[in-house]
Amino acid sequence: MLVACSGAVGAPGGGHSKKYVINVMFSNYDFPGIVETLTKRAREFEKKHPEYKLNVEFPYYQRLPEDVEKAALNGEAPTIASYNTSATQFAWDTMDANGKPVFTPIGKAIAGRTQILGEKVVVDDLVPAGRNYYSVAGELAAMPLSLSTLHLFANMTMLKAAGVQSVPRTWDEITAACDALAKVATSPEHCIAFANEGKLFQQALAQAGVPLTDNDNGRSGRATTVDLNSPELVGFATWWQRLYQSGYFLYTNKMEDWGGTFDAFAKQQVAFGVTSSFAINWKVDAAKQGNFELGVGPTPSSRAPYSGAWLGGEGMYLAAGLDKKTQDGALAFMNYLNSPKNGAEWHTAYGSSPVTGGVYKELQRQGYYKDHPDHLVTVEQLNAAPTTSGGSSALVGAFAGIQSSLMRAIDDIMEKGADPLARLTRADDISQELLTDYNDHCLVVGLRPTTCYTVDS
Repeated sequence: MLVACSGAVGAPGGGHSKKYVINVMFSNYDFPGIVETLTKRAREFEKKHPEYKLNVEFPYYQRLPEDVEKAALNGEAPTIASYNTSATQFAWDTMDANGKPVFTPIGKAIAGRTQILGEKVVVDDLVPAGRNYYSVAGELAAMPLSLSTLHLFANMTMLKAAGVQSVPRTWDEITAACDALAKVATSPEHCIAFANEGKLFQQALAQAGVPLTDNDNGRSGRATTVDLNSPELVGFATWWQRLYQSGYFLYTNKMEDWGGTFDAFAKQQVAFGVTSSFAINWKVDAAKQGNFELGVGPTPSSRAPYSGAWLGGEGMYLAAGLDKKTQDGALAFMNYLNSPKNGAEWHTAYGSSPVTGGVYKELQRQGYYKDHPDHLVTVEQLNAAPTTSGGSSALVGAFAGIQSSLMRAIDDIMEKGADPLARLTRADDISQELLTDYNDHCLVVGLRPTTCYTVDS
């Protein structure tokens, strides 16, 4: 837990100049490169700006919201905290002991400046998907640190043997490809596998440009209602069920089974898989080891072109009520992390899609995309600005419970043959109760129950 508050501190005896302390909580994940790369950036920033001292911590992303709240209630809120996208609503709902919001929009704090402490401000160069996701009521609320989305991965060796020459982009094209594969004697028993995961539902809605909640997906006001039985979600569940009933879909009988579905694709038990863009390099390695050609494309949708995309990763939030020197140091550090050179290293170390156009151009200059062309799919997908409010993922409380209700519904639709509309209507009722309960009981001052900030599904 943090022990030092933001602000100027002096060395014992007053023999050294004062330093402004910036306490940072970065979300940690089960990926290599995070701690080492961000710690390196912090030490570099201190050398460039010796008047600042950065204390950097790395709580696990699911624990971070609770750690921030406990620190805030003790008057020790971090200067910067990076929240996973699925925890975005929690950042704005976190309050100090006086009931005041812990964070303030960075757009307001930057106030149109192009440089802060000599560091170039990069917010005007953010990729469209990132800027749209982190904009609330027309204000840039947070600085994206990492960006990801979902992709379709294809075994093109299998597909070409079946006469399919390109990666499908729609549900109908997937079904047609599976029909073609079924006619080839050497094809595997199943055609496609992906995890029963809440992110898939968000992707289906974002690609169709359909909101999950009211108030412009929670961006023009607090989300108070959900819509889990929209024609778009029912259509997605119905297509999924038909794939399963036809024998094309390999269901591992486990929710969130990213590992199991990844293995099925790597072992060529299926021709298609869906997973995060963070996994592109792992898929490339699997293809090399399996001696097959890899194809990468956007997650298939009901139609193309798409209206938006689900966004993963995390954003950095700025504490409210800071003195100007500390606030400027924090803002300068956020922009320093996203400079072209540093952002390019972050991509190669961790796998985040470029956050700014400048990072993309730096990777291009380095020749990265010549050696890693599959990563361009992510860039192209996130550079397409959402055409409606539904094109960006929802900001909503009780998100983990809402996604879990969708996953349980799909399990019944697959395993029990439940009617998609009826089962999603039941999930809608359950999720509405969860959201209403969150809005009624989790927006209080003081330490809240852990269930109020359960992250992810």
